[in-house]
Parts: sequence; C-alpha cells; structure tokens
Amino acid sequence: MELRHLKYFKAVAEELHFGKAAARLNMAQPPLSLQIRKLEEELGVSLFYRTKRHVELTKEGQVFLEKVYLLFKSLDESIETVRMVSRGELGEIIIGFLASSAYDVLPTIIKQYRKQYPSIHVVLKQLTSAEQLKALQEGTIQIGIISEPIEDETLNFEIIRRESMVVALPKEHPLAFKTSSIDLIELANDPFILIGRKSNQHHYDGVINSCYEAGFSPNIVQETAEMSTVISLVSAGIGVAIVPASIQLLLQNEVIYRDIRNNKFNTVTALVWESKNQSSIVKAFVELVKESVIPIFNK
Repeated sequence: MELRHLKYFKAVAEELHFGKAAARLNMAQPPLSLQIRKLEEELGVSLFYRTKRHVELTKEGQVFLEKVYLLFKSLDESIETVRMVSRGELGEIIIGFLASSAYDVLPTIIKQYRKQYPSIHVVLKQLTSAEQLKALQEGTIQIGIISEPIEDETLNFEIIRRESMVVALPKEHPLAFKTSSIDLIELANDPFILIGRKSNQHHYDGVINSCYEAGFSPNIVQETAEMSTVISLVSAGIGVAIVPASIQLLLQNEVIYRDIRNNKFNTVTALVWESKNQSSIVKAFVELVKESVIPIFNK
C-alpha cells in the first residue's frame, strides 16, 4: 500500500463519485477504479457499494476513512514539525550567562526570544566567562553571554553592547558625598574588591591597568567570581570596586556609584558560539539578538 492509494480512496470517499474524484486527482476514471479495487483486495474488504448510478461507503469504508483522516493529519503535523525544526522554531537551546547580564541584557533577550519562538525550550546556566568558553568547547551550552573580547577562530563573537566603568563605594565612604566624577587616584589608599582573573581576565586586567595608569597599584583585599558578589561586599564596607555602569541597578540604597573622570576602560557584553555550529536554532537565536536586541542597547 502506498500513500497515493490512500489519497485515491480519500478523494472517492469524499466525492462518492468516481468521475468527479478522477477529475479532482487529474487522472482518468478507469485507472482510479483499478487502484481502488487493488486497495480493497490488499485490505481484504470492500470499501464501497457500487452501482451504475450510486457510490456509497461500506461500514468498513467509513472506519477506514476516519483512520485515513487521522493518518493525513498526523502526516501534516509531522511535516510542519520538521519544517519548524529546520527554521529553528522547535527544540531546545542551552544558554550560558553571566550574573551581571541577568539585570538587563538577559531578560531583554529572553523576552524577545520567547515572544518569537514560543515552542523552543530555553535552558539557562549561570557561568563565568571562562566557564562558558569551556562549556562551549565541551558542548554543554550552545550560546554564551560573556563580558570579555576573545580571539579564537573556533568561536563567533557578537558584541551586544559596550559600556563604561564606574566606581562602586560603600554608603559611608567619604567620596560618596561627592556628586561629581572621581579621579581613580583618589582611591589609591582604599581596599579593592575584584572579579578574579580566572573568572574574567579582561575585567581584572582592565581594573589593574586603569589603576596603574592613574598612578597606583590597587590594594586587592578580596577576589570573587560574580559581579553581584562584588557589590554585596562593597555594601558591607569591605572595599571599593570598579564595575560596569549597568550594575548601578544593584543595591542602590547601600552602594553609591560615581563616574570615573577621563575613564578609558570599557567593557562589553557579547554573544559567543561555536563557528562550526550549524544548528538552525542557534542561527535563529543569533539573528534575533542582532535584529531585535542589539539596537535596544545601542541607541
């Protein structure tokens, strides 16, 4: 039995007229009648009562028609499912992200993505930039949201935004009452809290170099893996920190943020994914970020 035989049967069953069914199928009536007889022989049952003037489904034919409808419905659904997978509209995507991106970049991306691709199951994993790069190589994530530039031919890199750095001060810090921007040299005697170099080399080196250029070596009293932890420690009065401007949303009642005068240190938030990854889901995700998210952060 072939799919065409079911199409022939369906046409005759709906028209209850061999001539009309043949015209609908763009074929002659005799071959159609022959194919229906062969189908009945294969099934071992009569599907139609036939007279010269009348065609009617048998009880077996009625049951078979119901099953044929279900089969074609299932086939159509299967075809559409395959097409959705091909368009990157069905399946799963695993995304690594920095904790610092969870305050604005990540929610914006996920909101836009779920709106356009509601059938994709999104799995989120909070990882440092270094952990994400390793996870991409191991295949445990498909997309990373990191905060440092990379030079690796095996990875694609798309900047979502660039942002300046600001100083985070404990609420009681003497410079917290200063409303203007701060020279880094004014922090020369302060204890510093940093993201560890293993977690984010770009950020760590940027802070160190900025302090050196300002004329001092920072007194690092604490290193941590996450920017949110840095801010928590600043709020506790343990030290000061240099952080991305977007972090100013955190603990605003406990931490004072000030611009840095003549600041040359910027940071990035970017997508990263394997160059060899041909997944339609990943391609669709990247295109959505390029078209709908990046313009939001680069107005």
